Amino acid sequence: MSERGQTNGWFLIGMALIILGAAIYGLLTLLGISFAIGAASAETGAPLWVILIIPGLVAVGFLILVLKVIIDRLGNAEDDYYSKNIDK
Repeated sequence: MSERGQTNGWFLIGMALIILGAAIYGLLTLLGISFAIGAASAETGAPLWVILIIPGLVAVGFLILVLKVIIDRLGNAEDDYYSKNIDK
């Protein structure tokens, strides 16, 4: 990513805040779900953790795709060339 002038480091700070916020939100969501399933399991006596397999697969697939897009973008010299020279 090209950084100019007074915005040096803003990209890194912005990405760090987004990743930190997503991590905190994800952690709190997992804690809430684990509390709810734990309470439901205590009432019914059956383990309900199997219910989370499908959303877990979806979340892992989504994360893999997001990471692929980020890695492809950061490692693509052609995109860097166009952003520096063509899009002016």
